[in-house]
Amino acid sequence: MFGKPAQNNNGATPARTSAAELAEIEGGGLVQVIVTNLRPITFSLFLNDTEVPQIDVDSLSISIEVPTDGGSSPIVRATLFRYVTSVTGSKTQQHTELFPCTIEVVALGRRLSITCMNLNSLDGLWVSLGLKADGTTNDLTGLQSARFLLSQELLDAKITYEDGVSEDLLPQ
Repeated sequence: MFGKPAQNNNGATPARTSAAELAEIEGGGLVQVIVTNLRPITFSLFLNDTEVPQIDVDSLSISIEVPTDGGSSPIVRATLFRYVTSVTGSKTQQHTELFPCTIEVVALGRRLSITCMNLNSLDGLWVSLGLKADGTTNDLTGLQSARFLLSQELLDAKITYEDGVSEDLLPQ
């Protein structure tokens, strides 16, 4: 047997929620980006289990900024700009705010995962990098900012720590 034992305080086994129900993606859900080539940039983007064709993606940007002055509000945003077909058949640009959700990016043998429970809030915000051999990640602390940008011509990801040190996440 594996997993945590299912008991409440009085020792009785609580009613079990179905596994199919537990497996549901709720809320903003899951955004997955897999970059497979840099020249030309080739990627797959999924919103939950629905693929967004690359040709329809203008850009995906993630911006997390902690104010240094202590008085300003943080910026915690993830925006997808894409082209959608209108009722007339023409393509129009639409932007979608993605947070709250989990965004996972895999590119150049690197992995970036950002979970944000509340738009423009640092509460419930986690950033992790990589994937170790045992399946765990490197959870980051002490960040001042993080940014990610993917378009048809550009792939960029950078973090800055509280001490001002900046690092590119995707060596090119």
